[in-house]
Amino acid sequence: MTTPPLPGNRARPGRLASLGAFVGVTVICLVIGWHVGIKVAFLRGDPFTPTYTIAVSGYVLSRFLLAAFYRPPRDAAITPTVAIIVPAFNEGEAVARTIDSCMALDYPRERLELVVVNDGSSDDTWDHMLRAAARHPVGSVQCVDLGSNQGKRAAMAAGIRATSAEILVFVDSDSMPGPDAVRKLVQGFADPKVGAISGLTYARNAETNTLTRMQAARYYVSFQLLKSAESVLGAVTCCSGCFAAYRRAAVEPLLDAWENQRFLGTQCTYGDDRALTNRVIKAGWVTRYDSRAEAWTDVPDAYRKFFRQQLRWKKSWSREGPLLLSHIWRTRTRALPSVAVQTCAGLLSPIVIFLTIARAVVEGHSPLIYFLGLYLVSMAYAFVYRMLRKDGLWLYAFIGTFFYITFSPQLLWAIARIRDGKWGTRSVDRRRPPYPRIKPTPRTVQDG
Repeated sequence: MTTPPLPGNRARPGRLASLGAFVGVTVICLVIGWHVGIKVAFLRGDPFTPTYTIAVSGYVLSRFLLAAFYRPPRDAAITPTVAIIVPAFNEGEAVARTIDSCMALDYPRERLELVVVNDGSSDDTWDHMLRAAARHPVGSVQCVDLGSNQGKRAAMAAGIRATSAEILVFVDSDSMPGPDAVRKLVQGFADPKVGAISGLTYARNAETNTLTRMQAARYYVSFQLLKSAESVLGAVTCCSGCFAAYRRAAVEPLLDAWENQRFLGTQCTYGDDRALTNRVIKAGWVTRYDSRAEAWTDVPDAYRKFFRQQLRWKKSWSREGPLLLSHIWRTRTRALPSVAVQTCAGLLSPIVIFLTIARAVVEGHSPLIYFLGLYLVSMAYAFVYRMLRKDGLWLYAFIGTFFYITFSPQLLWAIARIRDGKWGTRSVDRRRPPYPRIKPTPRTVQDG
């Protein structure tokens, strides 16, 4: 098994570099704040564009301000019973690598179990699962075969029902948690109000090409800036499916409704992590982010696969964003302003881009201010990355911001196809077999 390099001191920049990046972020925030003040003071004429600018700029500034107050959960020295659930579909050797990394975790063996669910793979994933399970002590790895492709939610739900552990940790079949990741991730549950915690996920294949480097930088900034800010408010809106933990008491009452969620008359087959987090928040639980709990995942290294993934994520966000906005005012009131701006501005972003370009072409209005704003925000993200890491990818945080904005109109296509349950990489057979095959130990297989 190949273990990814852990981000140690060599990945942390020196004090001088961190200070310089911090000064850069501060200056940019002051400039953005000054621009917002000017907009507010001289608000006139068409109210749409200035109001949008003020709202978005205020949201961006609030992320930096809130993230400055972020602190990871303290080590409470607790070791609750933990079940790691790994849903897998056509992952082949990757799932074996995930099983081995989960079994190498620094956590009391008697309080840890691993459930790997084969979601009707058409390749040799099941065989890889059995062989990997056989390398470990009898009973330590439980393999479940759904028999046919039911979708990731069904696989996750089957894994939940196959265990009785207090804490449920979800790990994607192409992801690997660090040796101490689970031990750190569960510490936040010492607070009885916490229902879910997201860990920090890195791109394991970051150095493959430009696309993976941009994603790696985007992942890191999203976690360390956006999720940190959300965590301060107690409302992380998406506990990433790559690596996140949930309290069983928070999930069990929601399980059936989440697994069988329907939207506009169709079965929801994507956006499982965001939908589950959404329901946990709605039930009144606090959701957090722990930057100390680290995992690695493979990101798409081909543009076609990447755009399919982004389309699926946008469909999920288009559905769950407004749903979150409809109830968060009751359970996490202090998070309402940021969720409202994030949702409304996100839905309007393709329209704003179109209007900006159209006005430049038709009316001759220069889009300089708009693109200068994007430049400043992109540089701020890059400085945040440089302030925290020195792996040479900070410029990709700058480039990646513009890259992601260029295909933001994909959101309109996502909304148009929101009732389409296809993942873009597989079809889902909703006809379920009577019972799944369960392999509780490496030596016995039970067929229902």
